[in-house]
Amino acid sequence: MLRIKFLPYEKAKKEDIKGMLNDLKSGMIIVIDAKLPAEEEAKIIEETMKIVSEKFPGIELSSIEISHSKSETTLDKIKEVIIEKLSGKKRGLTIIGPAKIIRKIEKNPEELLLYT
Repeated sequence: MLRIKFLPYEKAKKEDIKGMLNDLKSGMIIVIDAKLPAEEEAKIIEETMKIVSEKFPGIELSSIEISHSKSETTLDKIKEVIIEKLSGKKRGLTIIGPAKIIRKIEKNPEELLLYT
């Protein structure tokens, strides 16, 4: 059975990484409604490496940033930058899943492909 947990970015920032790793170890896929900053991704990977074993081979993690539309006005772009700075949330998506379930996440600028 495939289990997916949708997590708002604000909650993901507050949630303990060990709690996320427990979910991942139990076979759950986590989808966060924002692109995680590189530092946060690195921290998750670092903590994962500490618990890698034969039973838990690790995770697959990938983020995609939603590109700004060319049709947006300058005012729209300024509003978006201000919201990103205040909330710390970048428009996009992050998927984290156990390597035993997700064989590969393929990324291109406009989409993520998840192979199980």
